[in-house]
Amino acid sequence: MSSATLFSRASPSRVGRVCEVSELPLVKCPFCNVDSMIVERTCKKQDNFNRKFYRCLRGQNSGAQCKFFMWQGEYAVWLVKEGVLHAWTDCNAQRTQVEVPDSLNASMGGVNDTIEKMRSELKKAMSTIRVAGIILVTAVVVFVAMNAMK
Repeated sequence: MSSATLFSRASPSRVGRVCEVSELPLVKCPFCNVDSMIVERTCKKQDNFNRKFYRCLRGQNSGAQCKFFMWQGEYAVWLVKEGVLHAWTDCNAQRTQVEVPDSLNASMGGVNDTIEKMRSELKKAMSTIRVAGIILVTAVVVFVAMNAMK
């Protein structure tokens, strides 16, 4: 194996088929009176490319499409609220190992360095703001106290 690191990726769903392995449990649609199951899909539109979503397939080929639709995060929260999912650890998705090219790792290192630099600058700015606030409050208290003595 090369020096490239590994990351986990869920098996992709296929367009037009029910995903056999889902990252989250697939349940019956809460809006439909029939036994229609929620399916996992992967968005192919540019704005949300490769973003997972969950929907009901009832009526997809007719004008009476079921309105159940949630992005992955919303669906996970909904499953927790419904008592279906107790934690992310309940998910049993099959994962595959994919090698990340060294060039991508190198560029990600630069991104991480930039984030750390921004964090450090933000901490300094917050510290400066905190000190300025303390000085301002102290000045106001002294001013009020001096005017109260007159």
